[in-house]
Amino acid sequence: MAQLLYRNLWAPKELRTLLLGVFMISLGFLLELIFLFFLDDIKNSFLGVLYWEITLLGGSTTPLLIIFHLIVWSIIFFATLMVYTVIREYTGGRTGISEIAGIIIILTITTGLIFDEWFALFFLIASSLIIGYLYLVVGE
Repeated sequence: MAQLLYRNLWAPKELRTLLLGVFMISLGFLLELIFLFFLDDIKNSFLGVLYWEITLLGGSTTPLLIIFHLIVWSIIFFATLMVYTVIREYTGGRTGISEIAGIIIILTITTGLIFDEWFALFFLIASSLIIGYLYLVVGE
């Protein structure tokens, strides 16, 4: 039984990548839901340090929380791109620039609706840096 599961689910690299990507996307969204619905519990836990506020230009901001959310959404973006690319290559196609731009636009609009336009701009910059890094690594 274990050998059958290994051969069918774990041996192919595409399935491992697909499983890892789906788990990373799920973990990221579940983490964001925890921060959305359990705000008081998080502020009273060890993660309360993320809500440290500084005064900037007459207003207050929480830079650690912004960086944390930016990292989580960047991981969600990378995992979404990874899952889409694996599925696309498995069906015989290649992922194009327009499809990558579509993923970036959808996630940027989502972050803009959940947070604000500044966070959406930061996410757009982070996702562009990820795409630039991937372009440099592949070397095409």
